[in-house]
Amino acid sequence: MYDLAIVGLGVAGLEALNIALDNNLNVIAFEENELGGTCLNMGCIPTKSILYLSNLYAKTKNNNLSSLSFCDVKFDWQEVIKEKDEIVQMFVKPLNMNLSKKAEIIKSKVEIIEDEEQIKLVSKEGEFYAKKLIISTGSIPYELPDLKFDGKSILSSDDIFKLESLPKSLTIVGSGAIGLEWAKILSDFGVNIKLVEKMNSLCPSLDIDIQKRVERILKGFGVDFYKNDYIVDYSNNKVTLKSNISFESDKILVAVGRKPNLPKITTIRKNDNIYLIGDVKGEIMLAHNSQYQAKSAMNKILFDEYLPQKNVPSVIYTTPEIASIGINEQDIEDKNDYIIKKLPIASIAKSWCDREHEGFIKLIIKNDIILGAHIISKDADSLISLIGVLIEEKIHVAKIKNMIFPHPSFCEIISEVLK
Repeated sequence: MYDLAIVGLGVAGLEALNIALDNNLNVIAFEENELGGTCLNMGCIPTKSILYLSNLYAKTKNNNLSSLSFCDVKFDWQEVIKEKDEIVQMFVKPLNMNLSKKAEIIKSKVEIIEDEEQIKLVSKEGEFYAKKLIISTGSIPYELPDLKFDGKSILSSDDIFKLESLPKSLTIVGSGAIGLEWAKILSDFGVNIKLVEKMNSLCPSLDIDIQKRVERILKGFGVDFYKNDYIVDYSNNKVTLKSNISFESDKILVAVGRKPNLPKITTIRKNDNIYLIGDVKGEIMLAHNSQYQAKSAMNKILFDEYLPQKNVPSVIYTTPEIASIGINEQDIEDKNDYIIKKLPIASIAKSWCDREHEGFIKLIIKNDIILGAHIISKDADSLISLIGVLIEEKIHVAKIKNMIFPHPSFCEIISEVLK
């Protein structure tokens, strides 16, 4: 009988496991795939590794500075993937080595049998029993009924890492983080990209000003996009949209999000000691949110109290980066109660020094407290983190105005926009 069992060792499961070990719980964990889950193996880390190289390649190839010149700039896709794999293994190998010494980990699929007295876990290694259970089995790419993944011409966000060479043309379905990041990467490497979004706007979950600016950013990448549209036919490498627009496309990447990957659970009698954390919970599917959910669930297990809900920042790693936290302008019912401050990134000197002056910062303020922030800028991930602290701690705008930010820097845009 274990104090705790954890099924799934992605970002959330690993966080929970480490907290359990630090608190001397008798814990067992199950993972049928690589430790680290989607984020480390097929998501955040590998994508950002490739994105760095695509950015570097595009900036070098398309450099228009009179002071610098380059020639014969090339890339090797297989080497790009090889470097990505090396970076992933830099984290996966230590995980395996360190955890195998500290924790009992079963590398197999597991069935969960739930009743009110205990939880039974059945795997090829045998039967195990636990008082409490954390399910953190992550998510899988969402598949569209008329665009079933085949790994060859219709790809998921997992499949795209397996390409031996890049196609000449590719259509991306969906304009969320996955779709936009791959649009940037592949267009940088010379792939002709079309992007199709079923909703009336790109990035429909983000602030309205972000939605508008993303269109300009995509045009800068050379990406054609189609809003309020969807694919009705794909055959002989030809895409036909609902709007009757047709074009050639060697492949399609379906990037419309992910869905919870629930394990098999047999319920005999409901047990209140089962906790879902991370993507499998089906809420905000971001690694940092998954980690916080793990901390909250473990706090409940150890001290019988969940951690308070917090604002969760999101970042899309295009160039420039897109970051948001808190409320969107279009969600405000009575705008008379709010102050909206907005300033172009080009207003600060550092943006010109770094030749990165595309974008803006937008703050939504009520009663002298920031309630929402939306940024398109280089280093937007760091900027949104700093603003997240200001929001969480309810720091008054009057105090923020008197803070000292380094100059020149991107973060001084925070004080500049509040003037």
